Formats: sequence, C-alpha cells, structure tokens
Amino acid sequence: MKKSYLLIVFLFLKCISYAQVGIGTTTPSPASMLEVSSTSDGGTSYRGFMPPVMTIAQRDLINVTTTDVGLLVFINDSVVGVQCLQFYTGTTWVCTDDPSYLGFTVFVAQDFDATTSWNYTLSPMTYNVPALEDIWEVVGILDNITSFTGNFLGCSDLDNPISGPNVNHTITFDNVDISTATAAKISFDYDIFEFDTGDSVSYELFYDDVGQGVTTILTGNNNASLRGTLTINVPTTVVNVRITVIINQNGNEDKAGFDNFRVFE
Repeated sequence: MKKSYLLIVFLFLKCISYAQVGIGTTTPSPASMLEVSSTSDGGTSYRGFMPPVMTIAQRDLINVTTTDVGLLVFINDSVVGVQCLQFYTGTTWVCTDDPSYLGFTVFVAQDFDATTSWNYTLSPMTYNVPALEDIWEVVGILDNITSFTGNFLGCSDLDNPISGPNVNHTITFDNVDISTATAAKISFDYDIFEFDTGDSVSYELFYDDVGQGVTTILTGNNNASLRGTLTINVPTTVVNVRITVIINQNGNEDKAGFDNFRVFE
C-alpha cells in the first residue's frame, strides 16, 4: 500500500515538473503547454488538427461563461449558411474571418453606431410604438435580443395597422464597387427570437444588379430562435454587389435584430 502511494506521488510530481505535452513529438516547444505535430512518422504522412464541429444550435448549448475567452469550435451549419472557425470573446461567438478584427480590408460597413459608410433604405418607413410593441427601427435595446453591443435594426410585431398586414419589411443596401477585391465577402449578424409559422427571415444578393434568388435563413415554426453571423463569398467576376434582407413577422412576443453589415476581404 505504501509503495502504491509513493508511486502515485512520484507520477504526480513528474507531471508537474514537465509542463509541456507533445502529441506526435517528444520535443514540444517549451513556450507551449501543448504541441501537436503534423506528422509522427518522419514526414511520409501528415494530419491536421480537428476542433469540435457543430451547428449554431449545438454551439448555443455550450454553457460558456465570461472566463471561457478563446474557446474554439468550428461551425458547419448548412441550414443558415455559416461555415467558419469561431472563438468565444467572453460575451459572444465570433468567426475568425470577422472584419471587425485586424487583418481585413473593409470596403463598407454599417453597424448603426460609429461605422455607417454603407448606406441603406428601409421599407416601409421606420416606426416605433412602444405601447403596442410595434417596432421597425434602429434601437439600442429590444427584449430577448442580446447578441449586440450598441445600436441595431430591431423588429417586433411587423404585421400591424401602421405598415399593413402581411407586408415584407426589407433593408436594402446600396451597391458596393469591389472591382479591386480578390476575395470579397458580405457578412452580417442576426438574432432571431421565437418566430412562429408564417414568420421568416431571408436575403437576396445582387451581383451587378442581377438578383441571385432569395435564400432563407429561418422559417418560423413553434417559437424557432436562431442567432449567428452569415458570411457569403462573392465571385471574383462581380464588380458591384449589394444585399437585401427580408423579414416577415407577426406577434409582439417575437423579436429580431440585425447588425454589423459589411463588405470586406
């Protein structure tokens, strides 16, 4: 029994004294806690590192806290069109190709705060009737919409006497010249809360003023909620690009918000 105890203590102290761990290598960098080698057989075969792969809905089941800064996952969500490596900032999940981080050329952007170079048109005109919770306007806060910092486009009970019944609400952005770009992208953030049957969020891209067809982000059904960042690669042959986001929604318990529209590479 005494020998077993001493062996456990020895192994524990050995783990403490040797802080670096190597996978595929016996000489991990002393600057790292973990080093994963691309090969373990002298260079005749190679392998990559596979982070956890999941949908946005699965990611949102992770019980993250403010101390989990840097947590990594790979989002592969064909339903909402998101495919990127994401990290947790302590408050939200961000794609590593998000242009708000250094290393990207931003052609235009609209965050409804300090960065407003991408002009847009709202249809119908804005309105905000707090007593009825009829909202189609840039706001700073909206019940159950928690993804954004600062102002964003807020939506609540869009089927109402002000706008009329069954009226699609759209935000349409101006054309952007991307003739100098080699790998342009369009991106925006969305937060959709408890959309029911008949509610929907979709978008349409326009390449050189030619519509590319409407793509659905969410079709409402039984309080469906979804949040994330949509990033779309633009073909290199395109000179001018723009986007229209289309929202159809009824009921003051259902909310949606949109923010951080940008064209970048």
